[in-house]
Amino acid sequence: MEKKNFLATSERLIIRFWYVLPLLAAVLMFILILMTATYPTLLETIVGCLLLLTLIMLSVSWVLLLANKKWWRCIISVVVSVVFVGVLGFYLCFAAMSAPTRFGKDHPIPEGLAYNLPLRNEYVYDSISETTHQVPDSVDVIDEHDTDTYLQIWNGSQGGIYLYDFYYGPLPAGEIYLRCFEVTENIPLSEDDISESSRVKINPTTTFTKVVDKQRFTIYEGDWYDYYAARIEVWFKDAATKKEKKLMEKVYRVEGWMR
Repeated sequence: MEKKNFLATSERLIIRFWYVLPLLAAVLMFILILMTATYPTLLETIVGCLLLLTLIMLSVSWVLLLANKKWWRCIISVVVSVVFVGVLGFYLCFAAMSAPTRFGKDHPIPEGLAYNLPLRNEYVYDSISETTHQVPDSVDVIDEHDTDTYLQIWNGSQGGIYLYDFYYGPLPAGEIYLRCFEVTENIPLSEDDISESSRVKINPTTTFTKVVDKQRFTIYEGDWYDYYAARIEVWFKDAATKKEKKLMEKVYRVEGWMR
């Protein structure tokens, strides 16, 4: 009896105050946008759960309104909910994609740490020939007496997007790929994505040669201009034995790509 009375009371309240749920959903969505646009917190998760619960209750309220033949109330509730939640949902997705992650700020480059800077191609206009020429930064000099390994990282089209060149001595057929780690806490960076996007198949080589040329990879952790130190490791997988080994590593100052 008590359960039936509770359900009947709940139904009467929903039918009478049908306009509260769409407004509550809009308010929760707006609060969630403000939180996401700053920094993720525990409150963000709580508000998100409340929003989900409200949307479920909205669906129940529409069923009850239709069952009680409250057509116009149901139509108005659906329209208001779709407009508010739909429009604010678009801004929520945008805010979530552009929200700062603080990864670089939480992992500052240790004082005194030696690191390298990715190179950048620059374009210079020649007024005499009236043409634009690509002028790359000068790369490190390869020591003719110690040409065992050589890795060079280049800046890509946007922060967090990089390309790499790699030279090495004799190698059997196989694959070259990268693994990246934040230096201070050894945190893997974009582990699966970098492993796949940086992977290059190579044929057997007999001398020191360039085996990778401008292969692209992306680091997602962090934001533009929020720099931190990353250890970039070059790995090789033998095509015949399937064994993997690290060929070299080099520390670079990097930033994340803002999706």
